[in-house]
Amino acid sequence: MDNSRFNPFLLHFCKELSVRLESLSNNQATLASSEFSELAEAALHEVLESYTSGEFDLQQYRSEGTFEGYKELALQSVTSYSQTNENFEKITADHGSLLAETNDDELINFDKITEKFNDIQSHLSDEVSRANQVISGLMEQVKTLEMKTTLDPLTKVYNRYALQEHLKPILARESAPYDIFALMIDVDDFKRINDRFGHIAGDKVLIFIAKLLKKALREGDRVYRFGGEEFIILLNRTDEAGARLVGERLLSLCRNNKPLFQNQQIAVTLSIGLTQIVPNDTLDAIIERSDAALYRAKNNGKDRLETEF
Repeated sequence: MDNSRFNPFLLHFCKELSVRLESLSNNQATLASSEFSELAEAALHEVLESYTSGEFDLQQYRSEGTFEGYKELALQSVTSYSQTNENFEKITADHGSLLAETNDDELINFDKITEKFNDIQSHLSDEVSRANQVISGLMEQVKTLEMKTTLDPLTKVYNRYALQEHLKPILARESAPYDIFALMIDVDDFKRINDRFGHIAGDKVLIFIAKLLKKALREGDRVYRFGGEEFIILLNRTDEAGARLVGERLLSLCRNNKPLFQNQQIAVTLSIGLTQIVPNDTLDAIIERSDAALYRAKNNGKDRLETEF
């Protein structure tokens, strides 16, 4: 499964909702919770219509430009709605001041008016509370979408999409300002682990390996889950000897640290393919070289490192 994919249905819904919020904010200063519910229902209906009519293009929402545009639009809508919430709070405060002044006036009895104003103030306070909940929910959705586009949900390391994005500016240059090496890492006999201990144990092993890799690396080096039981590491500002040393250290750490599942230790080893990023390189070429080295490591007995330059 390609973990770089994010939920296109949710993206489409949030985009439609954001467009409606932005449009409405140009015509009115406040938004009741009932109006927000109507907007959400209309946005959902639009998304469902697009799906059922076949007009919705899944590929469109995988492009970087579309996603970046969505994030900007969503954040603008949240900001606009936050300003509406601040207006609510100001109105509530003004009503409170008016009530205090009215109650101090001994010449005119405003009991009934005061009661009505109390009702209004209570209503606005409720609206502020509801608005705060909506704002928090929208901000959490934006943060969640941001995380899902760059992090693998299981291991919490970077995913394949993040690898592509991080390599773009590096590969766009004629030459890198410093040496960069790539390690392709595969968990040996992972299918056997799944068959013997179950898929939950397999997930635990992947999480264990991801944590081990992150802890063993320097600040600035990055770990990516490339897919399945495969990981890729980008090593910055090192040479071939240093990259080999990192790879051998990872092999030793994995060999000597066994994850525990249901009071059973699971023996895990790695195979590693090492290559260097060169001028005019491409992501496909990097993957091809590191994968060739990894294949040799597997054929030569596993639990070892091989190179391809």
